[in-house]
Amino acid sequence: MGDGAIPLISHSDSDSSLRRVFLTDGQRETEAIKILTGADALAALHALADESRRRILHALRARRMSTSELVEFLDKQEPDKEFKPQTVRYHLKELERCGLIQQDGYEPSGNGDSHIMTKLWRATAESVFIATETTRITPEKGEPSIERSMDIVETLKRLGFDISSKETLDETAKVFTEWEQLWSKGRSRAQEILRGVSEIDPDVYVTLKRVLSVISLADGDYERYWEVSHRVSDLLRNAYHAGGNPDVY
Repeated sequence: MGDGAIPLISHSDSDSSLRRVFLTDGQRETEAIKILTGADALAALHALADESRRRILHALRARRMSTSELVEFLDKQEPDKEFKPQTVRYHLKELERCGLIQQDGYEPSGNGDSHIMTKLWRATAESVFIATETTRITPEKGEPSIERSMDIVETLKRLGFDISSKETLDETAKVFTEWEQLWSKGRSRAQEILRGVSEIDPDVYVTLKRVLSVISLADGDYERYWEVSHRVSDLLRNAYHAGGNPDVY
């Protein structure tokens, strides 16, 4: 796996008598291995869907760092993006919320001669494992419905998509709902298949879940899925161009 990837294992792969080793540095201890299950696993799975947070976690596994140090680190890792302290603080909050990092003391700001202290952060464990058994209960987006599709369409309008006429709005919401209803039919089968994988990256899990949900459909539903997919794509692409957005290449 790459530096930013977090390995996952199933309950059957974990040893209930696993002995945790602690490495001491600074004010707090770092666990050598941490296994997340239940709500903690789900929260971590969502937090780690963001590449910048995976980079932050990887950096904090190596040593304690301040927010300003992490800003510099991310600027070097992703030079095409501009990272602001408030953005990094938000990422730190999300990682802390699910128990992947923790505050570990303070240090003077600037060159070290300031009376202002800044927080230091570190990872809570050298290696984090998320039980894949719990990923099958990852909160879904809810049952497909016209109401939810209308919310999605309204968001697209705020993003500059021209879905101004009631006829276009109603049709877009209708086909979008059918589109989601079709692929969700294969969702349970996809989750069942993925339960047999003992180690999987969160990003890979999300991608495979969608793919398997589609290819697991019955023949009739599979054919209809692609018909509706093309219709959804055409409607949204036309609305994108009609909104005066740049050409799509």
